Amino acid sequence: MNSNRRELTGFVALLMMVLAALVPISALIFGLRILPEFGLVIYKEQFLAFFLTLCLVLTFMLKPAYSGAANDRVPWYDTLLIIATLGSGGYVAFWYHELVGMMGLITQDKVIVSAIGLVVLLEAARRLAGWTMVLVGLAALSYAFFGHLLSGMFETRNIPFERLLIYNYLGTDAVLGTPLYVAATIVTAFVLFGQVLFLVGGGDAISNFSFALMGKRRGGPAKVAVFSSALFGSLSGSASANVATTGMITIPMMKRVGYKDTQSGAIEAVASTGGLVLPPVMAATGFLMAEFLGVPYSTIALAAAIPALLFYLCVYLQVDLEAGKGGISAWESNELPSMMQSAKQVIPVALSFGVLLYVLFGMMQSPENSAFAATAATVVISLVVPAMRRSIIKYLTVLASAGEAVIFIAVMCAVAGLVVGCLGLTGLGSSLSQNLVAIAGGNVWLLLLFAALGCIVLGMGVPVTATYIILVILVGPALVQVGVNELSAHMFVFYFGTLSFLTPPVCLAVFVAASIAEANPWRTALYALRFAVIAYLIPFVFVFNDSFLMQGSVTGIVHAVLAGIVGVFLLAVSLVGHWVQPVHPLLRLVALVAGLLAFWVGATSWIVLLFTLLALVALYAWQRRNRVNTAIA
Repeated sequence: MNSNRRELTGFVALLMMVLAALVPISALIFGLRILPEFGLVIYKEQFLAFFLTLCLVLTFMLKPAYSGAANDRVPWYDTLLIIATLGSGGYVAFWYHELVGMMGLITQDKVIVSAIGLVVLLEAARRLAGWTMVLVGLAALSYAFFGHLLSGMFETRNIPFERLLIYNYLGTDAVLGTPLYVAATIVTAFVLFGQVLFLVGGGDAISNFSFALMGKRRGGPAKVAVFSSALFGSLSGSASANVATTGMITIPMMKRVGYKDTQSGAIEAVASTGGLVLPPVMAATGFLMAEFLGVPYSTIALAAAIPALLFYLCVYLQVDLEAGKGGISAWESNELPSMMQSAKQVIPVALSFGVLLYVLFGMMQSPENSAFAATAATVVISLVVPAMRRSIIKYLTVLASAGEAVIFIAVMCAVAGLVVGCLGLTGLGSSLSQNLVAIAGGNVWLLLLFAALGCIVLGMGVPVTATYIILVILVGPALVQVGVNELSAHMFVFYFGTLSFLTPPVCLAVFVAASIAEANPWRTALYALRFAVIAYLIPFVFVFNDSFLMQGSVTGIVHAVLAGIVGVFLLAVSLVGHWVQPVHPLLRLVALVAGLLAFWVGATSWIVLLFTLLALVALYAWQRRNRVNTAIA
């Protein structure tokens, strides 16, 4: 996200804060069904139009049109854009109940409103995320309009331009569709929870507890980065933003204790990116997945747990083994916070998360209601705990900061909805899926490779949420058609969309981390690929064995977890080349093969799992014996 932001003053600044505060307030009113209590029933699309209008107006107030534009006031052309936004969005928000009965009729007012609405949406996307998302949206519109001139699998029916505009802006399956609905309800609720948590000191509590817990271990700062970045990344929803936030602290510390600059940057980039797939929050994409699949979010969070934990286990083990290999010691204990003090500090934060998990999983409430409950609990806890208590002004202004934080994801989801609308209107989603299956000859492996490459390529420069939405429409049905479980197909697309943040040549998270570490970005990217190796492997694994997604019997799930742990240990030893002492290249190869066997075969065969476990034990015993003999000699 473009970080350039106007610094407004006076009445305009106050107006901006009020509008920003209305973003989470409107989500709260709609999510808790408050309006029907007063006899006012509105269409979902009316709320979404109001919500999107707020986000677009705030974008034009806060984000300059170009580098060097006025940074202390809203210029005349942005005022015109704001008026146009209020006109098009307000038309839908206040008169949708009259429009819905004659949506199929093409009228001049609907065409004009739709054209204006789509133009301001794409301009807002350009300011927030650059040209990439704009080009994706324009490509979708161009394909829907000119597709009838093509031939073969990409040929479409002739769609009048007026119909194209109205369908995408006013229809229920495009801009005002599921992606924006999730952003306006669930994502906004969780962003508000995160903002309130950080306001009352939750961020410092997590950071201090991470240092107290991990700092005294060898390679302590790197383990702090893994632990804290996982938690921050799950809440922030942006790998790059997470790197920029936590990396400013952890990367210099890792370099200070002895990690290479490239290693330090890679560790932070990988740990921050992994937060996007870590339950219970999983940024925004997990909520979208639940909506698309029509299942409770708790099902998605549980399914994502084993792959995410194996991912972080692999990163942690490699960090630890690198510390042993390089003789990297712990952080000086006198500079670390007290474990007792940091534990007391983190208990109120843990209570807030406890409320979130209890309402979500125990009471089986919706994700947005769970987040609102956790937010209320956090405010109550902060009023009881003196160190967390804040002034009333702070509690009110956090509404505005939450509203600002939502703008980016809301606009990106709206553009993604535009793409989904064009794909639905042209029928490309279903036809492309059938043709992909035909090209792959029904071969699941070939289709998975197509899907993985497509996710990574499309995800370069595109937010992970938008990548998931587009790819799951294009490729998801093809995977299901060849026999892949629907949940596995969605999770596969999700994982590889996320990995675009780490995969060259774009790898945004790596570039941010490398700049902080003052390291070569390409060497940093190579280290990042190695640290994140499990993230590239495990999607292929859970496609063929959904026990890794907590599907099936308890025995099968336990079997998969044990196999995953053994496989991760073997792969970490093989990749680093060190355990108790340096590992011979031939033994590294054996460990690599045994690790892959544990994942692919050991998860379904107890005999193979036992064999790989014995290989792990034998390697450790061999290393211990050689170290003792070396010490005696």
